[in-house]
Amino acid sequence: MIEQNAPQLRFTLLSDLFGPQRQSADPVGWEEIGVQLHRDGKYHGLTTEYTVELGFVKEGRAYLLQALEIAGIEAEVAVLIEVYDPNAFTWEVYYRGRLDFAGASSTATEFRCTVEKPGFTIKFLNRENITVDLLGRESVGGSALAPFTPTTVELHSKAIRQRYEAETSASPPPPLPDYVTDGNSRFKVMYFGFGSAVVDEFGVQETYAGTITMPDTNPEVPVYVTKEKGLFSIDFTVLALLRIQRQNGKGDFDKADGEVYFRINSEPPVKLFEFRDSGIAGEFRKQLTAAYRVTRNLNIGDQVYLYGRLHVYDISGPLIGPYQFTTYIEMQQGSYFKMEALTQTDPTPAAGLLVYEAFDRLAQAATDSPVAFRSAYFGRTDTRPAYPADGAGSLTMVTGGFQVRGFPLALKSIYATWQGLFDSLSAAHWLGYGIERLPGGTEVVRVEQASYFYSDAVVLTLAAPVQDHLPDIDGVAFSNFEQHVIADRYYNQAEAGWQKWQVQNLNGLDEFNTRREWALPLTQVQATYTAVGGYITAGLYLENTRRQRYEATATTDDQADNDNFLVCLLRHPLGGFQTERNQLFADVTGLLSPDTAYNLRLSPARVLRRHSPVLAAGLFGRQGKRIRFSFGEGNNELSTRLPGETAVVEKADISVEELGPPLWRNESYQFTAPCTWQQALAILSRPNGRIRFRTERNEVREGWILDFKHDLIGGTADFTLLRCYALSQ
Repeated sequence: MIEQNAPQLRFTLLSDLFGPQRQSADPVGWEEIGVQLHRDGKYHGLTTEYTVELGFVKEGRAYLLQALEIAGIEAEVAVLIEVYDPNAFTWEVYYRGRLDFAGASSTATEFRCTVEKPGFTIKFLNRENITVDLLGRESVGGSALAPFTPTTVELHSKAIRQRYEAETSASPPPPLPDYVTDGNSRFKVMYFGFGSAVVDEFGVQETYAGTITMPDTNPEVPVYVTKEKGLFSIDFTVLALLRIQRQNGKGDFDKADGEVYFRINSEPPVKLFEFRDSGIAGEFRKQLTAAYRVTRNLNIGDQVYLYGRLHVYDISGPLIGPYQFTTYIEMQQGSYFKMEALTQTDPTPAAGLLVYEAFDRLAQAATDSPVAFRSAYFGRTDTRPAYPADGAGSLTMVTGGFQVRGFPLALKSIYATWQGLFDSLSAAHWLGYGIERLPGGTEVVRVEQASYFYSDAVVLTLAAPVQDHLPDIDGVAFSNFEQHVIADRYYNQAEAGWQKWQVQNLNGLDEFNTRREWALPLTQVQATYTAVGGYITAGLYLENTRRQRYEATATTDDQADNDNFLVCLLRHPLGGFQTERNQLFADVTGLLSPDTAYNLRLSPARVLRRHSPVLAAGLFGRQGKRIRFSFGEGNNELSTRLPGETAVVEKADISVEELGPPLWRNESYQFTAPCTWQQALAILSRPNGRIRFRTERNEVREGWILDFKHDLIGGTADFTLLRCYALSQ
């Protein structure tokens, strides 16, 4: 039975097909109307839900049948539910939701369907894993979108330690023969092959031992042409046996001269070994021994030479037929060639989108709406719309492996999914997202630091104390106010950082943007808190990808081609953006070449500290204890300090006190209490705010909504609240 003072409602169907249609008769099931709010445990934001099934009659039935006939289950029809305010003589919006045609049914008098989340929300949630072209001009649903102009940033060269090492084994490859006949073939260039490289981070092309006839021009071939610049250390020893013998038994030679040289470019060569032998009589063996070590700066394109020269002469030919002598160079165990350098290359441009534009395009594409995203945390003074200041996370660029390599955007665009981008940035910054309405009523996806979704503002104070017990329909009292520990919010381990960082052909021990683990001082639970991103922030990985240039490898796949990267930026004094290195830091130690580093502010230890409120909530009462570093990949020695802060050491323990106070206690309040439709609308307008109430013992409590279910007709609501750590001031 409906109470006489029950609120007065009206229902309007809305669609682009037929326009608005106000219902002359309330739909069947309207008595069960009640809006719900639910907080996502991972993403922190709240969404409205409305799961009642309504049976539309008369003109409403005809309207919906026709919509189903024309558009099928994808028909976009919403219902607007308004409640009358007798004091203001106005109709106030209580809920607006999309009608779900997938489970609809009809009779001769009714068209029955459920009311679900608004169409904007449904589209977004159902498409968050769809891959989107960030530079495309169409949404997932085919709606036209205004193009974004990509941002081009010059990527600096991160200095990386590279090594090459080849050693001749006890069983080297058999020597390659060459021949001395008449003419120029008596003048040879000798090359020394050390076998397959044990370590090759330069991409040195393997050479083989042997001789070749000296060309008239450019007689020597370099063993390596530098693709990078830096201070090179080159160390080698050549142990080889030179053999010259008659091939056909005809003819002989009397003299052989030779030298072994090392040189850079066209500089005067360094003579390492020489011989002048005579009286040979057609068969010759000579032990070649040469060793050299040099350290010097080399630039891109410099040529490194290691070679010998051989001259065979005073030849006595046969009376009949040509003479022919075979030459061999047999490499011997103990020979080696080593090269090491801290290298850089020239900076290169890369196109991408800053984070705000990337999120904006993903939200637009998912919702088919040109206005779909807001974020003060990622907004900037030059975004659309503009924000008063650059947000704390705003100066970060999203780009792809193809773009890092320099592929033209016309050939390779940048692709992403909402979930992939959000999860990586959430790992870095502790984010949340939810659906909000702008002042004009337009729905948008709001992304902010998670604390945004736990406001200090009190949006509702319940007048009467929350009763410990309430009577059921038979008058029997049942428990109403309950307080529960939320066990799945406690952790005894934490991991933070980045999944992908290792480069196949580079020594990654200097890379700090890896994954690390810590042990929390709890013994009664076994669970891991994870803040590990899938995008790449590792400077070594980025640098290795950057050096695989499109111009040189346009038809070659690179393992990073389909990877996405995050690159921290700074505003350039002359306009535009530049890569962030160590410019903002007061101290950076434990790292090779700090002034060429990438993404220092995204290091795992810094990432973990941004999630401090979550960890601190589970460590209530554990003051004096420590979060102990237990494991780390790559470089754990990095220590960084921004002005005004204590140094953040990657491998250091963290005291519980360093985490700071939590936002909440890992406990929930559950109860039913009176709640008018006006109070429900106040909650819906600011769902991130606090609910304040008193217990029967007059204890003041506050909590944030985890779940809220309003009974419009009954004038009550079921509350599930997350306990606030401290009362608002």
